[in-house]
Amino acid sequence: MVRDSDLRASLVAVGALQPAFEYAGKLIDGRRRRLLCDELRRPLEIRICSTLQEACSVLFALHPLRAIELARSEGSASLLELAQLCGSSSSAIARELQATAPKKSHKRQVKEATARASASSRMLRRNVTFEPELYELAQEAAREIGHGNFAQLVRDAVWRTVRERVSAAPRHQPRRVQPANGARRRAG
Repeated sequence: MVRDSDLRASLVAVGALQPAFEYAGKLIDGRRRRLLCDELRRPLEIRICSTLQEACSVLFALHPLRAIELARSEGSASLLELAQLCGSSSSAIARELQATAPKKSHKRQVKEATARASASSRMLRRNVTFEPELYELAQEAAREIGHGNFAQLVRDAVWRTVRERVSAAPRHQPRRVQPANGARRRAG
């Protein structure tokens, strides 16, 4: 997409090279060019499309998504109808529609992973949010105690609180269960 400043500079230097297109009394292409040409008092050719097929096929060459939207707004819904109106193949229309389809949400994948993890006997990873001051103080406390692992300090504190508050809690912290392929180590 051309920025307005670049379009303005081009219109001042060369003028409007491409015409604007109108269908059913509405400008379907060239809105920004028309505004800038009016402002700069430059001529802009406006071509009027008499049929929906003419409008969609002209617009598809310039802006495929706008052409598909125009065809859909007039009641065409099937891929074949869109292809006929836009003067293109159904695979080209499908490719454009697929490229702009909203991406699937990862929420379902996260829910499924959480369900699998809760059914597993392996450790679960949960996100914990700390205030910045608390995080800095906890890291300093971990260094002073000799913990090289901040997460271990948090786990120990949580287990201590659980042992104090929950009567059915085990007296000793369970041993961490490693994944089948062993502990992950950082390459260094």
